[in-house]
Amino acid sequence: MASISNGLAAFAPGTFIPITSSFFMFYLYAAPGVRMGALQHLQVIHAATHDSIGMGEDGPTHQPIELATLYRAMPNILYIRPADSEETAGAWIAAIKAKGTPSIISTSRHAVPQLSQTKRESVALGAYVVEEVDGDKLADLTLLGVGAELSHALATAANLRRDKGLLVRVVSFPCWRLFERQPLEYKRAVLQRLKGIPVVAIEPYAPNGWERYADAAVCLTRFGHSLPGKAAYKFFGFDAESLTKKIGNYYDSIMADEVLRREFVEL
Repeated sequence: MASISNGLAAFAPGTFIPITSSFFMFYLYAAPGVRMGALQHLQVIHAATHDSIGMGEDGPTHQPIELATLYRAMPNILYIRPADSEETAGAWIAAIKAKGTPSIISTSRHAVPQLSQTKRESVALGAYVVEEVDGDKLADLTLLGVGAELSHALATAANLRRDKGLLVRVVSFPCWRLFERQPLEYKRAVLQRLKGIPVVAIEPYAPNGWERYADAAVCLTRFGHSLPGKAAYKFFGFDAESLTKKIGNYYDSIMADEVLRREFVEL
């Protein structure tokens, strides 16, 4: 599939854009073809679905815990994980504009809420602020939400404000590579780590790489589980209630131990 699409893209560049589609997990088998497309600077769009533990009962063989790390590390490819239909539109716009680069648009199977804070034009920035603290106040915490779990980050931020009185920012982070293309001033403004604000990433994937952008991450270091989607999120601690407890405890820990701020922590 990926290799045939590479041939189509190479035969008549700019005539049309080949598109493939399958479960994201199956792009592990397609990885050599996807890699050759990146190596040859071919514009192919891979529409990957069923991209998280939220897909449910198909279980660990179909839940791509480690695969995003491969594609985020692969040169000359855009791995974009949009949060809702608005960000998905932005992902397609970015992929269509990427003339010499293949793209993977990674989406969920299960229903996700349409979020009022998302902006399609901001996907091209790689990451952007979706909730900021009011006025000139310094935030206590920044949460990075990705893909289907951005809504979980927003719900967790609301809980932390209510339960602990924390000032919490939320950033949507659909694409590392697009973010790295932005000016240094923009990247600093989005993350605000230089202001001493701790950053926690939320994504049910391997944590590898998040230490570049975050001080801690709620991620997965084991294979998934065959459960209904909501039950899987709760089982692994990615429901809002569990995330609120984990991240709240982490915040209390770094308040008590200054050294912990300088160590990447897997929650």
